[in-house]
Amino acid sequence: MNGHAVFGDFLDTARGQVGSSPSHRGASERGGDVQQVNDSLLRILILMGRYVLDVTAGSSAVPARGRRVLTAWGRAGAEAREALSNAAASLHEPGAQRRRAGLAASDLAWRLDAASVSLAAGRDLLHTHVGRGPGGERELRSEWGLVITSPPVRRAVLSEMAGLARQIAPLGARFALSPSSYGTPEARRKLNASCQWLWVLNTCVETAQREDPVHPADIELLCAIPVNAAPPRRLPSASEPLAGLREGVISSAGRVRYAEWKSGSRPAWSPGLTADSLRHAATTSTVTSHNCEILLRALATRMGDRTGLAARLLQAADAAGRAREGWVQVAHALDRITTDTRGHLSPSVAECGDLALWTGRLAYSDPDWTLASGPAHEPRPPESLAPGPADLPLAVSAVHHACDTLTSLAYAEREQVRAAGAAQRILVPTRSLPDVMDVPRPFAPALPDRVDALVSLYDRAGQAAGEATAGAGDVAAAVQAPSRVLTFARTAVAGGYPGEAAHAASVGQSPETAREKRPRRDRRAGRERRELPGPVERTLHDLGITDTELLERGADLDRASERLIIDAAAKLGPWRARPSAAALSRSAGTAGLVNHALASGSPTATALLQRGAAAQSQPREAEP
Repeated sequence: MNGHAVFGDFLDTARGQVGSSPSHRGASERGGDVQQVNDSLLRILILMGRYVLDVTAGSSAVPARGRRVLTAWGRAGAEAREALSNAAASLHEPGAQRRRAGLAASDLAWRLDAASVSLAAGRDLLHTHVGRGPGGERELRSEWGLVITSPPVRRAVLSEMAGLARQIAPLGARFALSPSSYGTPEARRKLNASCQWLWVLNTCVETAQREDPVHPADIELLCAIPVNAAPPRRLPSASEPLAGLREGVISSAGRVRYAEWKSGSRPAWSPGLTADSLRHAATTSTVTSHNCEILLRALATRMGDRTGLAARLLQAADAAGRAREGWVQVAHALDRITTDTRGHLSPSVAECGDLALWTGRLAYSDPDWTLASGPAHEPRPPESLAPGPADLPLAVSAVHHACDTLTSLAYAEREQVRAAGAAQRILVPTRSLPDVMDVPRPFAPALPDRVDALVSLYDRAGQAAGEATAGAGDVAAAVQAPSRVLTFARTAVAGGYPGEAAHAASVGQSPETAREKRPRRDRRAGRERRELPGPVERTLHDLGITDTELLERGADLDRASERLIIDAAAKLGPWRARPSAAALSRSAGTAGLVNHALASGSPTATALLQRGAAAQSQPREAEP
């Protein structure tokens, strides 16, 4: 919405580059060097392994026997790391010189290289929010860092890596067994074995999905994570269109949150923490809260009689009014204190003023409204705020972002005041102290109860702003406004999805029914039973057979063979040694049968492969 790159841009590009559409299937079988594909696949496997390592650190230390005590996703994380390690080990050649990306002759190798570039850029985007400090400790660099490290988003990352594995495995396996590709038998076996481990990875994650499904909101939230950078500053013009005003509010809100996070990382003794800055932020937040109240009431009127939503907006408007009163009390309390440094305004002060200006231009009819204009102006008519049905979600998003920012700001400022008070930087007039205190200076450090009272005022403003945010968030979820990811972000950290109740009410469903019918990406889309026929059916296709009955008989034989192999594997004891994946790919016929069994997604089929042996001998790969 603000033109910033989001993680989903890179993930969608990677999916598209390895997508197994009919044209891509044909391209992957037109020939090429197997070794080049192996090199390209190894590169993307290393990147996928880094993604999984980021979200499952520590789970691989649990031995296989002890994984029964882990959660479904804890087991999936450990098994995914093991599967990717084995897949990479199948391709790894010690001392081999890897080809540079972009020099591949085959279409498949080129597409895998392109997907690797997209995945690397996406991981770099996530790491703008989470990094490592000087001592190697994890360091959160933005409020999105809390989201990225939350369990729901970690599960979403695992789910997306499994989805990529599900796309890549049939492409690589077909290439390895294709008569039109060229390469040594050993290179073919390595490629096919690596793809078999990708099917194992997908099965491990899908097993966890069946036990504890990833919420569709978590996937949407992961894809919506933006790059950690402040949007460019822009001020509204007198001729700013309505769409520009909405986007300006959202962009300005993002700049406030960005500046506040940066301010929160400064030490308590920072000279930038002044009473002047606190006072200006409280004053402009008072104006923004009032503007949000006007906007919420206008949206309630525009919503009309839609079930429950107008009432929810009016409740949010009342909460925004209480937030305005809370900020007024904070501003009055700040008038009675000072700090040991004065006259300096922090960068967030200007951003808070910009947000008040943008929300005012959106709330009032006057195109020249400024902060000096005050509230005595004609509000924008509700029908003008959202002229058409498509404008309503965008208008809700704008006010939702503003309310959410006010909530974050209140708690961030509260913590700064608390830290300054502990450092005795909050000063009050000496005459306001008890008579028993003889201080020979005009100002003295505030007593703890005075600081606590100020902290409580920030708490009240934050709580009221939070109630307004929750109301706007419920409506945003109901009307499918883009800002619903803000609610997803808050609840991913805290747990639960309260917006579902409002969504259910808006369409006359119970919350349980709404959860069942909520749009969900088909995690089994493109199952390999359709994309990768079994050996018998494939042979019939190669012979040019088009008779439906014969093809179905071939498919039945493949299914029976697959069931036989899976049942036989299930009868093996848990500690019975299995052959390696490469050994199971020694002949094209065996490889095809095993591939078909693994592609079925049956957890029992993974018992065909010996786990861990390849991973133990694999040296640590450098970041590509």
